[in-house]
Amino acid sequence: MQNSERFIKPTIPLGTWSWGNKLLYSYDKKTDDASILQTYSKARSMGCNIFDTGDSYGTGSLEGNAEMLLKKCEDNYASNSPGGARDKPIFIAKIAPYPWLLTGESYYQKIKSSHEKLIVDPTSESPVFVPSLHWSPSNYLPFQTRSLYSGLLKAYENGLCTSVGFSNIGPNALLEASEYFSKKNIPIACNQIQCNLLSDYENDVERVVDLAKELGVTSLGYSPLGLGLLTGERKTRGNLRNNLFKSIESDGSYKDLKNTLKDIAEDKGASVENIAISWVRGKGLIPLVGCRDVKMAEGNFREVEIGEEEMERIDEVRRKCEKKGTRNVFMTG
Repeated sequence: MQNSERFIKPTIPLGTWSWGNKLLYSYDKKTDDASILQTYSKARSMGCNIFDTGDSYGTGSLEGNAEMLLKKCEDNYASNSPGGARDKPIFIAKIAPYPWLLTGESYYQKIKSSHEKLIVDPTSESPVFVPSLHWSPSNYLPFQTRSLYSGLLKAYENGLCTSVGFSNIGPNALLEASEYFSKKNIPIACNQIQCNLLSDYENDVERVVDLAKELGVTSLGYSPLGLGLLTGERKTRGNLRNNLFKSIESDGSYKDLKNTLKDIAEDKGASVENIAISWVRGKGLIPLVGCRDVKMAEGNFREVEIGEEEMERIDEVRRKCEKKGTRNVFMTG
């Protein structure tokens, strides 16, 4: 049994996937960076201190942009904050297990590179660094897995981190990882899985969340708004997303789901986004919300409680949705 509560506390973390992603989010450095700096500071002022990033975040020449921008955001926040104690931020850095990283040392060097981008001065005031395996290669290169574990182990032994994390792994892979790292006395802080009202919750989410709870591993649910499909007013920014949404939006059951969310939101004096995010929390995950403007942060970081009866009402219409959201191809069993 591992207790990760001292590493990941139940607050809404902020994700940075869109910070450099032109393909899905039409990122534009000239117009977005100033807004992102303001959004980060707003999130910190609202109590958010967990931030998720990845060395592969950013399309094309912008690969790694999210990591560099995240550090810039924290430096800016620290330099402009009034004196006094601040929660030390936790940077969960997902490191991609590219197929050419066949040794523990090669994967460790990738972890070290992310650490250097995010934590230049490893003092007591610096952010907490949690290196995480972005996905498991068990479906296509299973023998690579132990080398990746070895890289995470070396990061721990060399003092880069006090815990490690995982992403996109199911119950079998999580149990294997837990057995390996428990023997090394290394805590697994978290496992990230895609979870929203359009996920196949019963098949892709439920079992691994239950197991994680038994093991003391915090489950983070990313994409709680389904890439924006579960928002009250969907923006047209990002043509690829619009194309992905068309088939789901034509499903009458999806419309019933949105109407149910709107009804509950009105009763709570909240937004559709608040209710969709609260549903993820109600399933035992900490929602990992991506945003890059202040208004979005103010809305999405508001915690709204929904009761058991409302959860059941949402689940009833959710299960009737014939068309599900896109499943992450890297999710393993």
